[in-house]
Amino acid sequence: MASTKPAALIDDPSVGDHDGDASTVMSTPRRVALIDGIRGIAIVLVVLSHGWVLWPIERIDETAWIRPLFRSGNFAVTVFLVAAGYFTYVSLASRGLENMRPGVTFVRRVLRVGPSLWLLLAVVLVVSTLDGTDKTKAGDNADSVVHVLTYTWNWYVQGNLLTSRPDFGHLWYLSVDMQAFVIMAAVLYMMRRRPVGVLFVLGGLLLLLTWWRFHVTDTEFVFQVLVRTTARMDPFVVGVILGAALPLVRRLELPQRAVRLTATATLVALAPLAYYCVQDERFLAWGVALLELDLALLFGATALLVEPSRAVSAVSVRPLVFLGRHSLLLYIWHYPVFTFLARHTEDWGWPVRTVVALALTVAISLVAHRTVERRATTLLRHPLWAEAADGLVPLARARAADGVRRLRRA
Repeated sequence: MASTKPAALIDDPSVGDHDGDASTVMSTPRRVALIDGIRGIAIVLVVLSHGWVLWPIERIDETAWIRPLFRSGNFAVTVFLVAAGYFTYVSLASRGLENMRPGVTFVRRVLRVGPSLWLLLAVVLVVSTLDGTDKTKAGDNADSVVHVLTYTWNWYVQGNLLTSRPDFGHLWYLSVDMQAFVIMAAVLYMMRRRPVGVLFVLGGLLLLLTWWRFHVTDTEFVFQVLVRTTARMDPFVVGVILGAALPLVRRLELPQRAVRLTATATLVALAPLAYYCVQDERFLAWGVALLELDLALLFGATALLVEPSRAVSAVSVRPLVFLGRHSLLLYIWHYPVFTFLARHTEDWGWPVRTVVALALTVAISLVAHRTVERRATTLLRHPLWAEAADGLVPLARARAADGVRRLRRA
């Protein structure tokens, strides 16, 4: 008989099958495909939002029903942030909050994202040295790379917009994501013995961040707000709240009909929300609040579904799933590829330039997947991580003791 236990949304290979604790997870290809499909849609919107360097945008901006397809990059990144917040909670609480090991999870997170990012930075440094059309100064290149590496890029561009590398602009998201992870890991660790209290603390933090975003939207230049950590991390907090709340919601044993209706309704609602969030001012105000709530309900309902509805299953078609599973690499590479090609093909027609840019982005992403990301995933599945369950310091001590014993025997 098939199991009726609902599946959570899994992305981190550190999360496996667990029974009985607050982060109960059963990762099935069908349910993961649903989330990958949604992220596939999100990465398409991100790529389209940066296509202005390749194709003319006048007619796009003049056509109301087309504009959301090409101006929804911030909308799409919110999808990634809510999902990342949820994955963070599942990863940290995989053995229960009391037994969480934030240091281990942090190292795994760096190893998951870092290699692909490091490859991009290395390639850009080499190309910028050899490419005469790259006008960024060597010192500015070095500063830009250092701040991307240290996940402080969004802070750097706020005060150095004109000198920072323009083709790194989209990497603000990775900085906000990592900063939000560190903050949430600290909050969860301090509240690890109060699982219900976590919801109250996170709820209060979400209200504070929401108020702050409204405030800075009214008082600061919109670009500053769009890359400010405290104005963009609330979707991440919503994702963490979803992870903390789901175990309690599961106990209610909600009717599958209601869950299915919620999943379908929230999925359909993404279309009008994308239209509403096209303007940055609306997005930063009620747009983010409505979108992150809708996404939390959608992801939560998807996790609780025993059998997905037809509408929700529609996003799990293979092309979207493929894009979702490679969304990190596509996100990292697409904008540098677009700007490089735009510099070297000024006399090309935009249709040809667009096709070449998209094909090149996909090709480079696939090569990076085979050469870097597969190895990173293999590393994260190494048995050594099971030994790190009690923390990195005990593991280091145990390894050091083993080394000393071997030397004595020799």
